Amino acid sequence: MSLAAIAAVPPTAALAQGSSPARAAEAGKQTERRPNILFILVDDMGFGDLSVMGNRKVQTPNLDRLAREGVLLTNFYDAAPICSSSRAGFLTGRFPADVGFVGITASRARNAEIGQVDWLDPKLPTIARLLQQNGYKTAHIGKWHLGGGRDIGDAPWPTAYGFDKSFTTFEGLGPRVLVSDEERFLAQQSDKLGEGPRFWELKTNLTGLYADMTVDFVAQNSEKPWFVNLWLNDIHDPWAPDDESLSDVMGKGESSDDDRMLASLVKMDKTLGRLVERLDQMGEMDNTLILFTSDNGPSPLARYYERGETAPGSTEGLRGRKFSLYEGGIRQPLILYWRGHMKAGTRDEQTVAQGVDLLPTFAGILGVKKPAGSVGIDLSPALRGQPVAKRPDLFWAYGKEGRPLLGKPSQPIDVSPRFAVREGDWKLLANDGGADVELYNLARDPMEKQDMAANEPEVRGRLLAKLKKWLAQLPQ
Repeated sequence: MSLAAIAAVPPTAALAQGSSPARAAEAGKQTERRPNILFILVDDMGFGDLSVMGNRKVQTPNLDRLAREGVLLTNFYDAAPICSSSRAGFLTGRFPADVGFVGITASRARNAEIGQVDWLDPKLPTIARLLQQNGYKTAHIGKWHLGGGRDIGDAPWPTAYGFDKSFTTFEGLGPRVLVSDEERFLAQQSDKLGEGPRFWELKTNLTGLYADMTVDFVAQNSEKPWFVNLWLNDIHDPWAPDDESLSDVMGKGESSDDDRMLASLVKMDKTLGRLVERLDQMGEMDNTLILFTSDNGPSPLARYYERGETAPGSTEGLRGRKFSLYEGGIRQPLILYWRGHMKAGTRDEQTVAQGVDLLPTFAGILGVKKPAGSVGIDLSPALRGQPVAKRPDLFWAYGKEGRPLLGKPSQPIDVSPRFAVREGDWKLLANDGGADVELYNLARDPMEKQDMAANEPEVRGRLLAKLKKWLAQLPQ
């Protein structure tokens, strides 16, 4: 059965396929196998949107349970404050600007203007290819946005990057679903490109569809370790909750749109809870590593502030939102859950991690070398309750020197310089040519309120030199 046809399979049927005696016997062998991996990436979720991270408006009990029974890293960073670049960092284990990603993949003309590649180079090492080469069955299900959309119809399909199967929705080619009710103009552009079977569906139904596809893929490939890249877009505006979810949270937000975002969050949590329960019933959770995080901070849109409202999505007081290199634009919780292979109940506030670390972490778990060029570190000690004390410096680029500025948050306090480096507790930000330098000590000032650039000239000079050196070696 193709992924494009899975929508017709009732969840009970998909579950039944994984409940045979042979499957039960296989479950007993799973402790001897390499772990299955489910990587759940949410779009535009804020640092404080989960109730385990401080949300008091609504509860997210299923994700909270994974966090409280697993390992929760609270100093995890996206590799960029925008979706395409952030996703490139997750997949490749490299800083996005090193592989040509400085913004989002848009039209050909816009990509050329800002110095953004049209699609991710399929020759690059990826987490999917690493796992595929080590015996995994691999699938990408959900949003892509790494090439293929608008006026670009010749981008590689996700299967060119190490995925055996793919099914996408936003800015990707191959088998896909087109959203019929929200941002329909983008779906119509995608439809005109051809390049794969496709059908139309309401946005509110997508995550349920993706969950069913995940169950079906696992049921068909349970004889081998499997990897599913499950990339959701519930929390990206415009929000599209169903009536039941909206009714449950009505009035708990600060505005009608906040209600809609919160309802989408609650519905996503319920759907993921059902997915984990299904996998558990199938015997898969005895050896499955789940990772959960978001690609960048929450919505920065001006229309809310113009009405005297706060944009939906919480940074839990961190400065910055999506499009910003301040903490609120790039810092996320990372949930790691691997039953029997982790120190359960760990809340790690010491390990500084980034999206580029997933590839070397998977390599470490498999006992193989990470691909050449990967800049990340192996986070598996953190799974065992051992914080990672040291790491190489982290770098960010939002845009390219000498090229036009990209989108920015609507509130001036959230608008950051577009390049940054973190060394230990120090974070330096700067614009083109080293202008507009800002320096913060994140251990003492996580809200980035006190610029130390004038007070710490030695640190300022050292980090600025590192940032300039990194920028100089990026592709032109």
